[in-house]
Amino acid sequence: MDKERLYEMLDMENGADFQYFENVADLLESSEDISSDLIYELLEDIDLNTFAELLENYFDQIEDWVPDGETDMFTLLMNIKRVMIGMAQTVTGDNDNDDTDETMLQLADELGKFREWYSDTDNVECVDDETEEVSELPVRDALSLCREEKLGGKVYRYDFTEALDYELSEFIMTFADLADMDQ
Repeated sequence: MDKERLYEMLDMENGADFQYFENVADLLESSEDISSDLIYELLEDIDLNTFAELLENYFDQIEDWVPDGETDMFTLLMNIKRVMIGMAQTVTGDNDNDDTDETMLQLADELGKFREWYSDTDNVECVDDETEEVSELPVRDALSLCREEKLGGKVYRYDFTEALDYELSEFIMTFADLADMDQ
């Protein structure tokens, strides 16, 4: 995929157009092959403060879909959110620092890794309570089933064990940064 195709997929003409929840959802949920280099180019073009806010809104929404009792999955999603938002906020805080480029590269890589884990890897076992039919789905699709179930849809049993195997990038945040994020 090239930059033009990515912008078309995200319904954008330029970086300033990346300002809606749907932009983040399309980026994270797409099964299209989007390289980390292309994600980096996108990050260079968009307002990263807006991006951080959109990421926070997106993760807040999908955290609501996690089944009751799946504390480890909920915690993992919260930690992924913190790392990504922390990276985006770090980049916006100091644009003249060499560390900024490195953090932007880390963020692009983290987004690429998340996309693959979330949308492309069948890592959640879903068992239909009625038929006992077993399906292996990506986290994205399993959480969609959870959401449908909460809205009166079919009931499933979920096993997120395999999906918990997600290695977070090392990113150091101060307690003040964490407190700011929780406000």
